[in-house]
Amino acid sequence: MAHDHSFKMLIRKLQAISELAESDIATLGNISIQEKRYQANEDILREGDKPSLSFVVLEGLIGSIKLTGEGKRQISSFFVPGDIPDLHGLHLSVMDCTFTPLMPSRVPFLFRATFPTCMVCICRSWIALSPL
Repeated sequence: MAHDHSFKMLIRKLQAISELAESDIATLGNISIQEKRYQANEDILREGDKPSLSFVVLEGLIGSIKLTGEGKRQISSFFVPGDIPDLHGLHLSVMDCTFTPLMPSRVPFLFRATFPTCMVCICRSWIALSPL
């Protein structure tokens, strides 16, 4: 099942940063996602878009792109499987960059409304690791 693979990729990435409790893994497993395949240079999110979804790189390579003063595209970041490229945009009303696959890619989208749940699970594990 596609959701299972996407879910496992996200959990592996998060656990590389910090241990997750079983209850948090179960909570994250219930989050609704939509997967989509993109060809190279087919924009996922564009600068100025009002995002309602966030995504995880499942397969491929994604570039964060800004336009230069001359109107040329400049890659400012690369994202590999397991990365959440647009995580910084959670607090933005419009995107400040464009995300474009640099090769055929597959991404599962997570509804932004579910991100507070994700962040609670992640932050709980970080707090548990913090020395007091």
